[in-house]
Amino acid sequence: MFGADTALVFDALQIGALALALGAGGFALFTKLRAKRGQPGTGPQAPSPSKADLEERVRVLERIATDRSKDLELEIEKLRSAPSKQENA
Repeated sequence: MFGADTALVFDALQIGALALALGAGGFALFTKLRAKRGQPGTGPQAPSPSKADLEERVRVLERIATDRSKDLELEIEKLRSAPSKQENA
């Protein structure tokens, strides 16, 4: 019933079972830690703008949405023609 390679086959089965158990445990630990950090696994996130920057943007957008004067149109055109911060960096 058993041949000369029987011991090798049993050793291979034991090593395979051990590798499977360690892999499953590692995956479970990884997903548990990822959930604990609250990250869905999308990779590094870009830094978000500060609250002051966002408030300034909202003020400008509110002003654009509510002000219909000719002066505002001139200001917008002046801002479009001005060099941006990214071009200076």
